[in-house]
Amino acid sequence: MKKYIQLTALLTTANLAFAQVDLLVTDATIISPISKSEVSIKTNHWLSISEGRIIEISDQNKLPLAKQTISADGQFLIPGLTDSHTHLRTMPGLLKTDKDAPKMQAAYLKRQGSNYLFYGVTQVIDPANTAQGITDFTTHNISPNAYFCGAMPIYQGYAAQGIKYQHLSKRKPYYVHQHGDPSHLTAPAITSLHEATAAVKRMKKDGAICTKIYLEDGFDKAKNIRLIDNENIKQIVAEANRQKLPVMVHANATDMHSIALDSRVDILAHGIWNWLDEHQRGGSVSQELPKNVQQVADGILKSQTYYQPSLNVMRSLTDVMVPNHLEKTRYQTVLPTWQIDWYMSHGGQWFAREMVSGWKGLTHQQKIDYMRTKQTNGKRVLNYLYQHGGEILLGSDTPPAPTYASQPGLSTFWELQDMHDAGVDLIGLLASATINNAKAYGLESKYGAILPGKIANILLLNSNPLESVDAYDDIDRIILNGVVHQRALFHINNVK
Repeated sequence: MKKYIQLTALLTTANLAFAQVDLLVTDATIISPISKSEVSIKTNHWLSISEGRIIEISDQNKLPLAKQTISADGQFLIPGLTDSHTHLRTMPGLLKTDKDAPKMQAAYLKRQGSNYLFYGVTQVIDPANTAQGITDFTTHNISPNAYFCGAMPIYQGYAAQGIKYQHLSKRKPYYVHQHGDPSHLTAPAITSLHEATAAVKRMKKDGAICTKIYLEDGFDKAKNIRLIDNENIKQIVAEANRQKLPVMVHANATDMHSIALDSRVDILAHGIWNWLDEHQRGGSVSQELPKNVQQVADGILKSQTYYQPSLNVMRSLTDVMVPNHLEKTRYQTVLPTWQIDWYMSHGGQWFAREMVSGWKGLTHQQKIDYMRTKQTNGKRVLNYLYQHGGEILLGSDTPPAPTYASQPGLSTFWELQDMHDAGVDLIGLLASATINNAKAYGLESKYGAILPGKIANILLLNSNPLESVDAYDDIDRIILNGVVHQRALFHINNVK
């Protein structure tokens, strides 16, 4: 018997030495997007992977010899999800003056990647980061494949308010110099680096996959934030086109979206929830849009601009005001007990208190209702765009503000649910998270579909994602760069 075991071990070792592939997944139903509205479904197929890429997909009886084989046993294989709007640097809701802030921040950064992977996000894009920031993110345990865009704020503009001009180049490495800036406070060499064309060239050289500009002159109806000038926008778009970088725009109001469309940008990074006319409210997501809002939506459709609804923004700003929101059980998949306890403490509730202050006598419920109206606005625009063939992207904007109601991975899943509630069907939902994002950000050669040559970032689901959005929370295994991981590995209880 001992000799038999030894012989079996030798034969197994020999077989592995001559293995043709690293990983073989058998007996799978493979669902792969073809376009924004079409999928390929292959039942009882096998898939082989080597060196982190898909090698072959087939239903032939002859299987390649593999170092590792797993049976899907009728489960569903889909591409790993891309969340194309994430912020990877700071713990949501962190109060930086808290005595435990450094310890909380360090613990958060260590487990952030696991949170995304638990909910099937195998690629993330941070639209306001740097090459070093992405390196920092990926050094913490197992993490999704990560990319960044070069963000281009202006002095005293959105995302750069409160930063002294002489500190701007360090804090915002791709900021754009504008006429009237106090450039005498910095060296001429620094100013020249921040001319629009030069800044775009630098970010491309640094490894950015897109450029981001901000069209935000004030929240809601306010006009109190300096806005980037049209000439700079033209120069950025022109140079980005030369560098083959898509231009992503932060905008959330009808007037700002109109400027973006006139500038021929590629990606709108937020849904339109600020309509600038408060009587235009409605309770149904399929309700007809007001004429001025529909005009902007039609412009998006005509130009085939990619649209990122980011419904998570208004949802997560609203939910910090909702009593007992942190008792939702799904928080326990991504948050350790100590962090939930801190969020519930007086210190952890600082942003919730800020959100409910200054509302001129409205009751607490009226404040929540007002914010939910904004959510409905965003869903109505998304419904209209999707029903008319719009190019929709999954991007959660996690976190959009210091709100604890926006957590990595979990917010991506809730974004999918909200998009589906807004009228995006299950094929469109899968496309928005996979092939649409890959096309929009120039990553189509790597991600977006299950095809030979693509990076092997794949989800093995117990449920069919073309039957229920809940399938995205019924993941069995995550294949990341060709390596198989049980989903449970990324549950907060198992993250070290």
